[in-house]
Parts: sequence; C-alpha cells; structure tokens
Amino acid sequence: MNLKINGEIKTIENADTEFLLEGLLEHLGYKPQLVVVELNGVIVTPKDWINTKIKNGDCLEVVTIVGGGSYS
Repeated sequence: MNLKINGEIKTIENADTEFLLEGLLEHLGYKPQLVVVELNGVIVTPKDWINTKIKNGDCLEVVTIVGGGSYS
C-alpha cells in the first residue's frame, strides 16, 4: 500500500485491505495521545481512528504535539 504521509510517499508492506488508521499509527510508531491526524484534508478525531479505513493512495498529515515554551 502506498500512502503520502507528511508529504512523503511511504510504502506499507503487508497491509491488509482493511487497514485501519489506529493500526497505521501504531505501525508507524506514533503515540496516539500526542498526535492530530488529517486524512485527505479532513481531521479525524481519535475516537474515529478505530473505524477509519486507510486505502491505497490516501494522504495523511500527522502532527505531533510537543510541550514546551519559553522561560523569561
């Protein structure tokens, strides 16, 4: 399966035809509580990840939330 993830084409080997977003994020090593996911231009809420099917050619943007700030 070929996907565009954060602007880069990635090939996912051994992907089922029913590959789900939750499984993809785990496969790619993302920590679910620290990411926001956009699939084909639409933000997908975490509660929908388990039911969201990923298809060949889909485009994902995965943004990792990072804490921090500046000290004055």
